[in-house]
Amino acid sequence: MASATSVRLLILLLTFGLLSRPGSATDFVIYSDPPTALLPGQMFHYDLTPQGIAYGKASLVMQPDCSLVLYFHGEKTWATNTTGLGDNCYLTIDSNGEAILHQRNIHYPARRSNLTSVLGSYAFLLQWNEGLGIYGPAIWSSSNEGELSDPEPSNITTDYVFYSYSVLPIGKILEYKNYRLVLKDDYNVVLLDTNTGEINWQTNTYSPLHDCFTTLDANGELFVEHNRRDILWRSNVTSTSYLYIFVLRYDAKLVIYGPQLWTTKPFGRCMGLYFEKLVG
Repeated sequence: MASATSVRLLILLLTFGLLSRPGSATDFVIYSDPPTALLPGQMFHYDLTPQGIAYGKASLVMQPDCSLVLYFHGEKTWATNTTGLGDNCYLTIDSNGEAILHQRNIHYPARRSNLTSVLGSYAFLLQWNEGLGIYGPAIWSSSNEGELSDPEPSNITTDYVFYSYSVLPIGKILEYKNYRLVLKDDYNVVLLDTNTGEINWQTNTYSPLHDCFTTLDANGELFVEHNRRDILWRSNVTSTSYLYIFVLRYDAKLVIYGPQLWTTKPFGRCMGLYFEKLVG
């Protein structure tokens, strides 16, 4: 019998016509809730080189022969090696954090990541270090209502994922299509709909100083700080110390997922270089 998550995913895909729509996307995250998928013939892209940040060009391709393949600068760096196990397979992430490659016609697993965790909400993404990662469960989310977003992908890669140990100053923090999270000059963190100018969520913080920044720590807690680490605002939820992500989702919700459950490429010592590029 199909699980509730599988039924919800199928309904979502049918609603948006995604089961038959191949193509590429600058999206690089799929979610267990609300459920999304990487479909036959689709690919993820991660390329920030046009913005002066030397990370990319990476692509994750769901090939029609049922093989999921990761490329960096056009060279294959990782694959599921599932060629011939089915036709038109698709990738999902379930509510226990397991990535599953399904055969399309019978929805039977062709391959799994084989690591699970507690029941919750999870994210699977193409990371900036050209690896894949699974994070969760979700430990915090913004209080705004989720929006029914246009499923068509953007043509421009924007960073809508923020990692533990990162520190970002005044300005744009995350952006996904018409949703933008900004640390303003008055030190209020605001989630804007750039089409309407409407504020979807905010921290309602203020400081007269000019040294404010946003950071996500190793316990998954988000902070707005000033005056050399004085706390203006915090998310007030923590979990096991490791690596977390703060995501602006396609439905305009801000969510913290973690810790990291699975990866094809650990970050190691290169984390700091990435954040130096972002800030500098």
